[in-house]
Amino acid sequence: MSADAAREGEGTGEGTGERTGARDGQSAGARFGDATRAVMPEDGVARVHLLRHGEVEGFERRIVRGQIDLAPTARGRAQHARLAAWLAARDAAPDLVVSSDLVRCRDLAERVATACGAELELLPALREQSMGAWEGLEWNEVSRREGARINAYWDDYFEATPTGGESMAAMFARVSALWRARCAAWTGRSVAIVTHVGPIRALMCELLGLPGTQALRFAPAIASVSEVLVSAPGAVVNTLGERPWVFDPQVDAISTLDAPARRIALSGSAGTGKTTLGRRLADELGLPYVDEGMRRRLEAGLDLHALAPDGFAPLIEELWEEQCAAEDAAVRASGGFVADRSHVDYAAFWLHYGLGDDAARTRAFLERVFERARTGLDLVAVLPDGVLPLEHDGVRSTNPFVQLRFQLLVEGLLARELPAARRVRVPDTRDLDARVAAVQGAIDAANRRSASNASS
Repeated sequence: MSADAAREGEGTGEGTGERTGARDGQSAGARFGDATRAVMPEDGVARVHLLRHGEVEGFERRIVRGQIDLAPTARGRAQHARLAAWLAARDAAPDLVVSSDLVRCRDLAERVATACGAELELLPALREQSMGAWEGLEWNEVSRREGARINAYWDDYFEATPTGGESMAAMFARVSALWRARCAAWTGRSVAIVTHVGPIRALMCELLGLPGTQALRFAPAIASVSEVLVSAPGAVVNTLGERPWVFDPQVDAISTLDAPARRIALSGSAGTGKTTLGRRLADELGLPYVDEGMRRRLEAGLDLHALAPDGFAPLIEELWEEQCAAEDAAVRASGGFVADRSHVDYAAFWLHYGLGDDAARTRAFLERVFERARTGLDLVAVLPDGVLPLEHDGVRSTNPFVQLRFQLLVEGLLARELPAARRVRVPDTRDLDARVAAVQGAIDAANRRSASNASS
């Protein structure tokens, strides 16, 4: 076997399973059919590492970032350091690093280039999609200012253009043009491309021959690497969205991941501050934040009032299953999560919208939801209603009695289904630090109980 062929085997799983499995956490001894072999890179391979930057400033806010030049947080810089160290230890470490010139990518790119002894080139063509006048605004503010325009954007996210910005199609065109201009020069090299999620999606579609309208199928996490082997016959995806400290015991984990796995959910009616508290907790605990699917749908233009009565049940079931999948992925990747909703909230939604008339379907759904709450959550933080003012954002009801009805439902169900030791009531205060401290105190108490039980 030639040296090139041996390297090919290590990357694709055809080489010695012992080395590949130990290094990448992937299966060994794979066998490929004729159709797969027809596109397997052979000679003249470009080994492309697509790196997404780590956590950035303002992580707790749901803002439109686009090309705002935000710096990485301390945790983001730690993620960059671990990722650079892991890449430098690879058999085929990058010898060239090309990067978006925005600081959140530049920090990672400089670390990778230094660790690997690689060339570094900063390219504005690798910037995220420009979101124009929307940049720096929270999404709900964009919805208030440009309701029709934002609805058109979500209806056709690929071709629609944000006010003063560029369409996703235009961003894809500039990223694809860069690839086509450089790919010949990169053949035979190991190249790290440090960029944002949008350009990574563009490159994946370009390399795999997919239309840009399929871009959202790719969602690599922050501070992750995706590796693609590219040659004249085609491209092979070796890894997608890998965060190496999860798989490689030789790389130090970020300190917060050394803590016991935590599965934390927030509960309460709309406007109680779940999102703000949840993002802050996720940041401080070093855990992924699982957002609320209903809000995303409402901001994308879903009109609940237009739904037929039989449309609510499948929607709630879909939202709950979506959250379960997101939580499972977060636990596999990081050992825990902070979720914007508890599972019991979905049972409250079901009853709030009057879906209990179908007794058999209601019983089946609530049993699944409550079982998941009992087995899949360590702690639920219940936020009080009526403390924060209800803002009119075009998404949630500002009728305090509608919110009170939901609040009473969810509090009653939580008290019935979860023991008191796994619930904490957030103080009736607007002080975010006090709210965070209360939840962290409950987490510490739960950890002490676990340690005591384990030693007894």
